[in-house]
This record gives sequence, structure tokens and C-alpha cells, in this order.
Amino acid sequence: MKGNDITILYPFAICIVIQILGFFYGQEKPAKTLLTFGVMGVAAMIIGLFTTGTVATFAFISGGLFCSVMWPCIFSLSIAGLGKYTGQGSSFLIMMILGGALVPPLQGGIADSIGIHLSYIVPVVCFAYLAFFALRVKSILNSQGIDYESATSGGH
Repeated sequence: MKGNDITILYPFAICIVIQILGFFYGQEKPAKTLLTFGVMGVAAMIIGLFTTGTVATFAFISGGLFCSVMWPCIFSLSIAGLGKYTGQGSSFLIMMILGGALVPPLQGGIADSIGIHLSYIVPVVCFAYLAFFALRVKSILNSQGIDYESATSGGH
């Protein structure tokens, strides 16, 4: 509207389409969705690490897109099966958002020592852990008799 050239952002539409496809692939199943976006986050960060310029920029920015879908999955999977401790568990989970205040300084310290581009190994590790969590929590919940894979959304 202001006459700014936004054509450089057009390739980012590919990242958004990939996210939408990942969302449909997850089929509203939290473990599958978390695993999907964890793997896509790892892939985006690795693409960013091994490229430069616009491709690397869009790959790194895509990490934020993938994180936006993960939080509801992490939350629902984390409090499932807690029974009477659900309130306490959800409180601790909310307090653990502090991790968002710990990871950036870690990445910043690494950036100061080996460079900003290579510091994106930190998000690779974080996304890989979330993918591992999706796999692990699925088996833990199954052992408790909670099957999130066959769960369907049904409202209240």
C-alpha cells in the first residue's frame, strides 16, 4: 500500500504452505503434530545452517512458524494423564516458559564465540528434543491407557 517492494517475501509463501501441509498431516493428533513440526523445525534449521542469504533467512524465520503450532501440542500432551495433579502440572508447565528466557542467551553466548550463523545449532537441538518428546510421550501415554492417536476433537 505504501509502495514498498515486497516481492522478496514471495518465496516465504513456500514456507507457509509447508507449514499448512504439516498441519493437515498432523491430523489434529498432538503427538503426530508435534513430531511433524519438530522434524520440520530441525530440517529448516539445518537448511539455514548450510545455506546463506534469503534461503537461510527464510529457513531460520520458519522456526517461529513451526513453534507456533507446537505449544498447544506440548501443553496437552504434558498434562494428559496427570489426574488430580493436572492443575499443579499445568502451573509448572506455564512456569517452564522461562525456558524461552534461557535458550536465547545460550544461543547468544554461542554466537559470540563461533558466530551467529553457526549458533543456530541450538534451535536444531531444541527442535530435535521436541521431536524426541513427541515420540517418547506417545509411548508413555499409551502405557497409561491414554491413546492420543485415536483421539478426535469433539469440543466440550
